[in-house]
Amino acid sequence: MKNISIKYNPYHIQTEILVEGKLPKDNSKLHFGKLRLQEWAEEIPDILVKECNDREFCIHFTGTPTDYNDLKEGFRSKSDIVTVSKWSREENIPDVSSVEDEVDNIFVEIQKGPVKSLKDPDIVDAFKKAKNQEFEINVVATMSSGKSTLINALLGKKLMPVANRATTATIVRIIDTNQDNFSAIAYNSKGEVLYKEENIDYTQMKAWNADKSISAIDIFGRIPCVDSVGMKLILVDTPGPNNSRDNDHKKMTYQMLNDSDKSLVLFVMNGGQLMINDDATFLNYVCECMKNGGKQSRERYIFAVNKMDDYNPEDDDISNVLLDVKKYLEEHGILTPNIFPLSALVALQSRTNPPLHKALDNFKDYVNVFDEMKFDSYYEFNNLPHSSKKGIERLLADANEDEKAEIHSGIVSVEEAVALYVNKYARALKVKDLVESFNNRLKELAAIESLKEEIRCSEERKAKLNQDIERIKKIISSGDAAKVLSALIDKKDFTKNVSGEINPFINELGKRIDKMIFTHTKSSKVPKSEALRQVKEIQKESSNILTQLDARIDSVLTKAFETLYSDILDMYKEHLKTIGLAIKDVDLNLSPLDFVSEDIANIDSLIKKSTQTIDEGHYETKTKRESRKVKKTNWFWTPWNWGSERYDTEYYDRQYQEWVAKNVDYVNMSSVATQYFQPIQVQLVEAKKAAEAHAQKEGQRIKDVLKKVLGQIDGILESKLTELQQSTNAAMQTEQEIKKQQEELRWMEGIIDRVNKLINF
Repeated sequence: MKNISIKYNPYHIQTEILVEGKLPKDNSKLHFGKLRLQEWAEEIPDILVKECNDREFCIHFTGTPTDYNDLKEGFRSKSDIVTVSKWSREENIPDVSSVEDEVDNIFVEIQKGPVKSLKDPDIVDAFKKAKNQEFEINVVATMSSGKSTLINALLGKKLMPVANRATTATIVRIIDTNQDNFSAIAYNSKGEVLYKEENIDYTQMKAWNADKSISAIDIFGRIPCVDSVGMKLILVDTPGPNNSRDNDHKKMTYQMLNDSDKSLVLFVMNGGQLMINDDATFLNYVCECMKNGGKQSRERYIFAVNKMDDYNPEDDDISNVLLDVKKYLEEHGILTPNIFPLSALVALQSRTNPPLHKALDNFKDYVNVFDEMKFDSYYEFNNLPHSSKKGIERLLADANEDEKAEIHSGIVSVEEAVALYVNKYARALKVKDLVESFNNRLKELAAIESLKEEIRCSEERKAKLNQDIERIKKIISSGDAAKVLSALIDKKDFTKNVSGEINPFINELGKRIDKMIFTHTKSSKVPKSEALRQVKEIQKESSNILTQLDARIDSVLTKAFETLYSDILDMYKEHLKTIGLAIKDVDLNLSPLDFVSEDIANIDSLIKKSTQTIDEGHYETKTKRESRKVKKTNWFWTPWNWGSERYDTEYYDRQYQEWVAKNVDYVNMSSVATQYFQPIQVQLVEAKKAAEAHAQKEGQRIKDVLKKVLGQIDGILESKLTELQQSTNAAMQTEQEIKKQQEELRWMEGIIDRVNKLINF
């Protein structure tokens, strides 16, 4: 039996694992880097068994209660190979909600506190912005699955157009606010405002959605289901890849699926129409996005199987229907999917009480007779934790007949899954941003006041401080350290990582193309009408392949550039530490990094907002057109350009008892498919080369920009050190002033200690 200590900090995404009190070897797989606990919780049992040559462990965990439960679930999932004899947790680590409340309390204290500079409007604005962070729930579907009805149910109002066909052709963002009504703004494809409506309703939304000049709509109003998640949520009604009049919309959908930290995906399905090919294409891409995400990725995708009230429980077994859905998703590589049976129409009618509520009344009758129509009870398919199940049971115990129907419709379970995901993943990042919104300024002020106090009664220390400041200023002025930093930045190479991420996806696309070629080259003689049908199918799939490729390359490049950016900032912080190294031998605590930590944070935010990834090599964006065109296959290849063959055939006319000539056009599909796909295969290779070239070019641009900006921070540091010299060399303050500064310093040190304990452990 081995004793294992696991420390996981969700705010910094840091993991430390000790085996019998010792760190694992450098080549151990127990070093998880910047992976969230949910991404490795199910892998660690296998790793421990292999590396420790043991199957029994005692686990001590330091981290939040939520992460502790996820870790235990990971070990429970591998109970066939591993045994945990004892579980224990560091009890003084609070959950995210408690930390969030304490951050609010600290901010109120800061605003009421004695330090005027901490009441700066910029600090207040930064805190408010961090507190009101937005989080998107992207609602997607590829067929008429009741997606709009589900969104209306979440809103508690019939607002989105509903029809028995795919209706969403625009991007619609519903932004949670405190207003009682819903207002809206419509934009064209250039982002320009076309219309504004202070009180939008269903009729107006239906007209806007049919307006081809409208590309996107923002709606503002209250989303009732989001009160408990601690974030400002945005519902995004996203056109499916095959239901968009704008190719940028299609690409946006695929990009959204790649952005693992930025959104939750609510995938609406129709349980009675699982075999639709459009759905299969989309699900293949979802599978690719989910492969490497671990538990977090599985929880990020919520599969809502809608219209389940269409089934008759006397004829259909609901569990078997859901098993079919599970099997269908697993066939597409989506293992242990998060499945929720649902009737969005029943939920909507329950929440809006329309004059005619036939679906609700029928559902109530069904529920009273058949327990299997209670869609909230299928926990084995959606993996909601025991605490959520108990919470829903408590709601049912106090509910009236209509409220029970609403819960049994499945909508409450879906909302619970949304809240769990946001609380577990997004809020930790929000808390970190909240803390950093004022922590850097606190550290800088405290560092300056601490130095002033240390040298106040010692001329020797004052002289030493002046000496150290002059030395640091001399290093900055000489530029030698900056040259070393610049050389290190230039050596930073990340193109191999870009290739490593793109290659597997391109290989997968190549396999899909090979499969399509095989499917469509079986016959060299296909009637032209059938050939037209096949070509439409080929064009649709090819368009999806090219758009998916663009979206994946965008995602890989963005991730690579963010990593480069972060690495360079870390290098600069090390550069500042190097400048101040000689000071560590004395009692004075002069840390150059503390003096500019706020400036680094501000510039960090500024550059992130102003940096735009433009891949000039393989696609076109709204803001910049590509300089080297690469032809999209479906732009230049059309059915009327085929070389078709005319075959003379005959048929026997029984009335006249003679053979009559008949001319029929046939198409050599073997030739057509081969010619069609050949340039696409070439384009995959060219896209990879273009992405690598763009990564190299854009990476160097980012390096150059950052070197320039970091040079400016060196200047800011030099200026602040000069100000410190001048203030410490000024005339001695009065006893009252000294006492006030000492009190402010003690107060700031106390606040800093409280803040650091919240997210550092």
